Amino acid sequence: MHILLLRQQFSPPDESGSGRPYEMARRWVEAGHQVTIVTSTAMFSASYKMTKKVNHLDLGGIKIIAINVPYNNTYSYFRRVLSFFSFAHKAVKVAKSIEKVDVVLGSSTPLTIALPSVKLSKYFGCPMVFEVRDLWPEMPIAIGALRSPITKFLAKRLELFAYRNAHRIIALSPGMVSGVAATGYPENQIALVPNTSDVARFRGPEVSAENFLAEHPSLRGRQLVVYAGTLGRLNSVEYLAEIAKEMQALNPQVAFLVFGGGGCRELVQQSAQQLGVLDHNFFMMVSIPKNKIPDVFAASSVCVSLFVNIPEMWKNSANKFFDTLAAGKPILINYQGWQLDLINEHNIGVGVPAEDPLVAATKLNELLSNNGALQEASENSKAMGAENFHVDELSARALSVLKSAVETYA
Repeated sequence: MHILLLRQQFSPPDESGSGRPYEMARRWVEAGHQVTIVTSTAMFSASYKMTKKVNHLDLGGIKIIAINVPYNNTYSYFRRVLSFFSFAHKAVKVAKSIEKVDVVLGSSTPLTIALPSVKLSKYFGCPMVFEVRDLWPEMPIAIGALRSPITKFLAKRLELFAYRNAHRIIALSPGMVSGVAATGYPENQIALVPNTSDVARFRGPEVSAENFLAEHPSLRGRQLVVYAGTLGRLNSVEYLAEIAKEMQALNPQVAFLVFGGGGCRELVQQSAQQLGVLDHNFFMMVSIPKNKIPDVFAASSVCVSLFVNIPEMWKNSANKFFDTLAAGKPILINYQGWQLDLINEHNIGVGVPAEDPLVAATKLNELLSNNGALQEASENSKAMGAENFHVDELSARALSVLKSAVETYA
């Protein structure tokens, strides 16, 4: 089976960004299938020399076609939309050069990925499976990015267009399953395939806290609270600086580490500076490749996933959450929903208020100060990552959805 994956933001294994598409595609290739990924050059560093309009790359048998369409989290919303439509237009022309395709997998966001996905499924005469990684346009409407009645109407029409042309849908959380079903799409054709825990990568024999601490000796002996991910408007990482401020009085030996870039990096840094925590117990690190993240997590005591306080975010399927399970570390989150339910039901970390840094710092310190509780949460997290969200199992589940789409397509 030849799988054509359309995903505007794909990152190779040695760059920062989500590892889900690469890890799944690698396993599909190992299972004997052919995978071609049409993406943009946005997540490839200069070392890849993606300077042509269309670039070709082979990643362990995965065929990559990367179109030179710039994109950055720091872009204005209008500029992002232009990037989305530019990629959608160019992806069709580029993908038509492929000889044969059995199934098209369109991975959203952005929702505009539906446009080339539908067009190419018709061109190749094959089914289209749509992967919902966020409920759009629900999210941009909730945060005020889409305000006018016309843009809201058009975005909702595009959402329905994607679903009505999808032979199957893959959703990354129970809330996303419900959200898609609420539009009238048959729930029995929606598969829940959450983000994955790459246990082998985070627990391999080469992974060591010492690898990280050797480069940052000043952090030795401190309990590390780690956030590794995007510093965007939705992530509200400045809240972590507020928690760090309160933690100074409770436990000054706790150090907060923030890895990543994005449109709000400067805001987070300014907030930490104004609060008097920057470079004291709150440290801003640069983005690092995925292959170095396991060492950082190994050195951590607790890992963090944060979002702004809007109910729509409770349906998310955060990479950070599942990477924490892969590393077998306790997780701290500041939002409600199914991930908080997992934390409470399985004792894998702590949920804190969305906008009360003193209470959040107090709850975090209670966990960090109790070695028994910290160890128990670590063991439970480790077990959950391996038993419930292992990348091998979820890759196979997603592959079965693609196979079912091909087998039942008429």
